[in-house]
Parts: sequence; structure tokens; C-alpha cells
Amino acid sequence: MKRIFFGVVMIVLTLNGMAYGRTYKIAVTPWVGWSSASVAETRGFWKEQGINVRVVVCADNIASQSLFRKKRVDMIFDMIGSAVGMYMRGIPVTIIAETDWSHGGDKIICRKGTDMAKLKGMNVGVYLNQAPVTYFLNQYLSTVGLKLSDVRIVEMETKALADHFIRERFRCIVCYDPDAIRAEQDGSGNVVATSATYEGCIPEGIIATESVLKDIPREDLIRIFKGWIRAVRWSREKTNWKEYTEILNNFTFKCVAPYSEKKLKRMLDAVSIHDVKILAERNHDRGGLITYLNGLKVFLKENKILRKDFDPNEIFDNKVIMEVLEEMKGGK
Repeated sequence: MKRIFFGVVMIVLTLNGMAYGRTYKIAVTPWVGWSSASVAETRGFWKEQGINVRVVVCADNIASQSLFRKKRVDMIFDMIGSAVGMYMRGIPVTIIAETDWSHGGDKIICRKGTDMAKLKGMNVGVYLNQAPVTYFLNQYLSTVGLKLSDVRIVEMETKALADHFIRERFRCIVCYDPDAIRAEQDGSGNVVATSATYEGCIPEGIIATESVLKDIPREDLIRIFKGWIRAVRWSREKTNWKEYTEILNNFTFKCVAPYSEKKLKRMLDAVSIHDVKILAERNHDRGGLITYLNGLKVFLKENKILRKDFDPNEIFDNKVIMEVLEEMKGGK
């Protein structure tokens, strides 16, 4: 009898193991655009899909990219331009979906009274000296008669960036919320442009290395996307607002102090987390993401920082996300 019971237990454990398989680790930073990942994990939406996913919250983009390069995580949520930057540094990456874009959360902040033309030759602080951020900065500089090569780029994490701005060590920085809000309020900062000024200029999404991606079963990727989309929908329901704010403070922003509902709302208003319709528009074969990648490539060439040529259609694999979206269009 004991042998039969033991055998039944082993079968159940084996079936559970088959249902959930491996645990996937996805790196994020404390950014409201990734909050649907926190929701999917804490609300059990990935578990409902029969998959284990652990969200690893890192202090900043530099830390999350370090884990990604060392393959200590399977995937990363990051700016799409960062994937291009990694590719140019010899890391074989694949963009598997655009999920959102910064829509005001990334800001170019200058000290009040600054003569923008006099920025030439000065240091400009950025939270990441990579393609997505310099592309955004360059779009603003071109409106004041400057180009990227006219300024000296200094990279540091967002907290230090805001601190240095407040202490008047920078006259201009590129930062994102919540530290961008702090630079504005405590450093007499004047926001001269945001990612909403140039809509879609900082698209974001999920990225994997080629070697890791080939070992992930297609069905598991489908489950990851479905869990994410379910979380996005849940987050938009007004009745879930109170619980959503708790998830934001306890998980998405667990590395920093809790924020008031007013500040959380302000940060959410500065990002566009795509619904199914926008996901389809951005991720299809001739969609917004391909347009962005082509534009980014032109920028890199013109500024002589295209270290390695790339084909947008080769570093972006939209097959699985489009399969999921087609299925959802059919009501499944």
C-alpha cells in the first residue's frame, strides 16, 4: 500500500513538473512600464498559463543588462534601442516583442535660465549612453542647432544623475521617472522635451539572446505573452487600482521608497503600455517597430556610431507575438 501511495505521489510531482517546466527569469528595472510583469507574477497569471516566471528587479539598466549578458536571466525588458546597442557590441540578441513605449516618462531636463546654444562642449548626464537615449537626446539637440557630437555624454544611474543635477553639477540631464520628477522639483529643473514630444521615440519590449531563445519551447513563449497581456488588461480595470498601487510599491518599485497614489498616477500617465490593438500595429511585419529600427539605423550612421550594421528584420522575430495576437483576434 505504501509503495502504491509513493508511486501516486511521484506521478503527481512529475506531472506538476511537466506542467510548469523550468522557471524563467526576466530582468526589469524600477520602471512603471514593466509593472505588468509584476502583476503577472504576483496575481498568478503566468501560473494560470502553466508556467513559472520570476521577475528580477534590478537597480538600473546597467545592472539588468549585466545579468542578461552573463545569462543569469533568460530575458530582459528593456528599451528596443538597447537591444541594437548590445547587438553592435557583439551580443547576439533577438527582440521578440515591443510591449510599450515611454510617453513622457523620459525627460530632458535643463536648469532654468540655461541658454541651450551654450550647451556646446558641456557635459550632459544620461542614465544610459546607448542608442535609445542618445537618439532621443539628438532629436532635441537638433531643434536648438546642435548635434550629439557637440556635447560630452556622461553616464550614471538615475539616482546619482538627479543628485548631481540638484547639486548643479550638470546643466542638462536625460533621466526618467521617478528620479526625473525629483530633479524637476528639487533641482529647479525645466523639462525641455520628453519622450512624448517625439512619440514612439523610445519603444520598449522583451529581448532574449539567440542561444537562450532557441532553448525556450514555443509554447512557453506563448504562455509568457498571454500572461503579460492578461496582466495589462487587469491593470486597466478601475476596480483593481488599490491592489495595483500595492503591487507597484511592493514589487515594481521595491528597490525604492513607496510612492503616493498621485505620483504613481503621474508615472503611469507618462508611459503607454500597449493593448492588443497597439501590440498588433507595432509588431507586425511592416509595423511601427520596424519603422523605428530603420530610423535608428539612419541616426547611428549619420553620427558615425553604427559600430556594426544590422538588418531590422533579422534582429526582430515577431512570429510568436503575432501568433498570440491572431489567436486573440479569433476570440480564444
